[in-house]
Amino acid sequence: MRVVAKKVTRAATVAPRALTPMALYSIRELDPVRKCGPGTSVALLYRVDEQSGSRRTTHLVFSDRHGWYCDVDGRDCRAVVQAKRHGRRTSRRS
Repeated sequence: MRVVAKKVTRAATVAPRALTPMALYSIRELDPVRKCGPGTSVALLYRVDEQSGSRRTTHLVFSDRHGWYCDVDGRDCRAVVQAKRHGRRTSRRS
């Protein structure tokens, strides 16, 4: 009987990810008719101020018949998620 030695491999060491600072959001609801005009299709409009570390970014997030968008990053923006959450919270209180 012949014995074959198995090659032992070590698990690859993974470098720890750099910690990213948590982003803080300040959300304010705006009047879409005042900001966009009387013929606007925008139903909801939010100003989202994002602070991550020393970086500050202001987003205008809006919802119209086509969906939710951010003026800075489009649909995939984290500010869109925050604005949706804020809208759900405020609509439950009413």
